[in-house]
Amino acid sequence: MAKVRIRPGHVRPLWAGHPWVYAQAIANVEGQPAAGDVVDVIDAQGKWLGQGFYSPGSALAVRLLSRKEGEALDQAFFTRRLASALDLRRNWLQLPDARTTGYRLVHAEGDNLPGLIVDIYDRVAAVQLLTAGMKRREAEIFRAIAETAGVTSILEVPSAENQEREGFSVEPRIVHGPVVDTLAFSELDFRYELPLTAAQKTGYYFDQRDNRARVESFAKGRRVLDAFCYMGSFSLAAARGGASEVLAIDRSDGALAAGAQNAERAGLSHRIRFERADVKKHLPELIVRGERFDLVIMDPPKLAHSAKHLDRARTAYRAWNAQAFRLVAPGGMLVTCSCSAAMQPHDFVRTMAIAAADAGRDAVLLTLGEQSADHPTPPAFDEGRYLKAAFLRVS
Repeated sequence: MAKVRIRPGHVRPLWAGHPWVYAQAIANVEGQPAAGDVVDVIDAQGKWLGQGFYSPGSALAVRLLSRKEGEALDQAFFTRRLASALDLRRNWLQLPDARTTGYRLVHAEGDNLPGLIVDIYDRVAAVQLLTAGMKRREAEIFRAIAETAGVTSILEVPSAENQEREGFSVEPRIVHGPVVDTLAFSELDFRYELPLTAAQKTGYYFDQRDNRARVESFAKGRRVLDAFCYMGSFSLAAARGGASEVLAIDRSDGALAAGAQNAERAGLSHRIRFERADVKKHLPELIVRGERFDLVIMDPPKLAHSAKHLDRARTAYRAWNAQAFRLVAPGGMLVTCSCSAAMQPHDFVRTMAIAAADAGRDAVLLTLGEQSADHPTPPAFDEGRYLKAAFLRVS
């Protein structure tokens, strides 16, 4: 087996449990591993640190899967890891339960399966294979999911950014069981139906579950704006929480149509108005019209895909949120989110402080939400704690 030797001074994060070997940390590679091959990772003195899949074209050259020397990364390995992930959800997080049947079963590094994402929608699993190593072992992975997760259908969905970097591409396809065209599931007693034609990433954003519940608790009697609403899950939460009215805006016709149907299903369509608009252009129009909202929610797509995009992301977050601050009525609240892992929490909060100053508003941070618990991370893996949801009181 090929060996990847780590430079002196780069071992400590791996020793502490960080799952990534960066290309810049590699002193040399012994052997000629191909993309997706299993490699041993050793320190400068030859001490074994772990093993994982090799990605020669990526800045993340190795993602460690095992720290048990000699462990085979075979069908039994994936079945064990899937069973462990399922045990965490069922016995500790109580997922699924009577209220929630949609959740994340495998969160890559957080479940010791870096390069693999598995989301569950009732009896359907949506799977992303993010590395060449995972893609080469797709048969074992799909079989382990079918045997462990109790699903009837498995859907493979693309992640173009990751897969292009890893040297392969996929199209959405059913790899096990009956064909499905809609992802149907429950979350906190809401019943959702999401057509695959309107799905993003693995379909839905389970990571915001706890933040949506918090929005629901703040919404009673409030006038609410939900910007970048996608299917309007924050809107539904606010409406059920007693919001007087909700304006939900997004530019995806499919997502808005699904949101309107889900609102109708929940008996809340009379409180939510879905509007197709480009948020970046529409916020200034709302300001000019003198619109004000007691609660404004901003949940934009990822802006910083890596550290080199941070400056551009800060500029966009600052501009968009300055507009959002101007739309908050005095004494109201802004809930603003970032799913960019490259932007650390302190950086995001500081950017919000600058945006508030731009808008001439004072703001107090009440809490900083994160991703829900079915998106766990190793303690040494700061990069895995990607979601920030700042709840800010505005005056």
